[in-house]
Amino acid sequence: MSVTARAASVDALWELHEVLHAEGPGVGLPLVLLERLRTALGCDALAFNAMDSRKARHRFGQAATEDGSGEWPEPEPDEDEAWFWQHYWGADCSWPDRATDLTQVLRQSDVTTRRDWLANPMSELFPDDAHEVMTVWPDGGPGQTLRLLAWREGGRDFDENDVLLLELLRPHLHAAYLKAEAERQRLSGSGVGRLTGRQRDVLGLVRDGHTNYSIGRALGISEGTVRTHLQNIYALLGVSSRTAAVMELEQSLPR
Repeated sequence: MSVTARAASVDALWELHEVLHAEGPGVGLPLVLLERLRTALGCDALAFNAMDSRKARHRFGQAATEDGSGEWPEPEPDEDEAWFWQHYWGADCSWPDRATDLTQVLRQSDVTTRRDWLANPMSELFPDDAHEVMTVWPDGGPGQTLRLLAWREGGRDFDENDVLLLELLRPHLHAAYLKAEAERQRLSGSGVGRLTGRQRDVLGLVRDGHTNYSIGRALGISEGTVRTHLQNIYALLGVSSRTAAVMELEQSLPR
């Protein structure tokens, strides 16, 4: 890499650092974060989406390209969507559903040969000289994932430096998503974002294994008040047990 290219890469990374905590939840990640990440990777297009392969649907989609960015909450089914799911299980994009390890950053060239990819009907949706890299996070039950995908045209594949960059950014990108999701819940009055500060304190102590008695001692309230807080927490989260409430809390925390 030339000195000029390396300096440009460092500048792009610094800008990315500045926007990792950007406000503006959007439907997934703040779009400004996707735009700066596309610049840092030097790719032509970047997408972030939530998929449920068992129901053959996208929960939301976002994209950043050289021509601009956009997002689609709950995309409506159309011919392209139907085509995608028709050929999904025979394409490399189904590897997260077949893999037991979703912590990897994989290039398309890591999971399929160029010849096999071009012979797959799914390739018709992309330019012949496009290369892809993907990283994935679990997003609930089986088949539910968050996916970040980057494409580069012109025949130049992603290299080890690109993979390393995404590996380093994975936990920070997931934390940025969870932060945006918590803000969406707060604004919509749903989920853990609806809990008061005291209710979050109670649930945090439940998560740490405390009994109602020890929670009361720690917060200076009675056991009866703890039980009342828990009943209100269950109602707000739509659950009926301590375990389920803690699971809701766990899903809202950065990983």
